[in-house]
Amino acid sequence: MFSKEPGSIRRTAFHQDAPYFHLTGDQACTVWMPLDRVDASNGMMGYVRASHKWDIYAANAFVTQDPILGSTLEPLPDIEGNEAEFDIVWCPAEPGDAIVHHVRTVHGATGNTSDRHRRALALRFLGDDVRYLERTGTPGDSQLAPTLTDGDLMDSPEFPLIWTRSDGVVPASG
Repeated sequence: MFSKEPGSIRRTAFHQDAPYFHLTGDQACTVWMPLDRVDASNGMMGYVRASHKWDIYAANAFVTQDPILGSTLEPLPDIEGNEAEFDIVWCPAEPGDAIVHHVRTVHGATGNTSDRHRRALALRFLGDDVRYLERTGTPGDSQLAPTLTDGDLMDSPEFPLIWTRSDGVVPASG
């Protein structure tokens, strides 16, 4: 759950979701769902077109571009200071919308200069090529899975398997 309180003018620094999680693989996405109307005045999301093809960069602390201590990855380019050099797609959104992006897609948000809240829920979904990989430079112990070791499928109490292709479509009951 993410919340930008009214008057919280700091923007969310551009970042990728991938370096915040202990995983590797290509079949991973974030589904971002706003609970409030979102526009440029209260924290609209912007996505750098085609950045899902970029390498993984260091995680930052969301309100600064500085990498999290301990990261061995390169810092993201200075997108905030050079927005005109990047193809940024800004996405206003309404409650009930769902914006889906790859975990390597670079994105950030404007500050909230309005008198309205901007709340959103983010869910992550992983495909069968995704494996557990403990990485340095993540926030604290974010998403550690004590039952998994590097290379394991992401199926554990912390990352429950919710659907498989072999399960097919389950008909609604009665």
